[in-house]
Amino acid sequence: MNPRRPSRHLTLCTASLFLIGVSALPGQLADIPIKPGLWNTQVVAKIGLNDNDNEPIVSQACFTAGTTISGYLAAMTKSAPNVQCTMSNKVQTANQIAFDTTCTGPNATSKSHSDFQLADSEHFTGTSHSTVIGTSHDHPINMEMSKTFTAKFLSSNCGDVKPLTDQSPQK
Repeated sequence: MNPRRPSRHLTLCTASLFLIGVSALPGQLADIPIKPGLWNTQVVAKIGLNDNDNEPIVSQACFTAGTTISGYLAAMTKSAPNVQCTMSNKVQTANQIAFDTTCTGPNATSKSHSDFQLADSEHFTGTSHSTVIGTSHDHPINMEMSKTFTAKFLSSNCGDVKPLTDQSPQK
């Protein structure tokens, strides 16, 4: 058992409230549309410079017509209550989008830079780098996190996978 896992999990959960921060930005970030259908996605997160855990988080996502890269990120990082995010330095071409976000909440602040490329209609990749400063459960946080994203189109039929826009909390 890896003794680092519980603290890594807590750190990832806390940081996920602030990292990327695009969940509050869809209106500000009209970007590259993604082909509708079932996609395989992988995210590798590294906390700090000495993190050697390169296990990707692999999942499948169903994108509907009109889904964009920012919509994908918003669905991955649900907005936390009382967190406000702003976007700046947006640069977009037909196949690439890069932007900075700053998010502030009651206990932490984050700054991120994200860069995504759409290689073709069936593949995209991206990176983000974030810094988070604040507190979690009365412990100080001062950390950096880097993420790499890869995604590949699988099928126009999503099967049993619900569209990202339909994944509201279960009651």
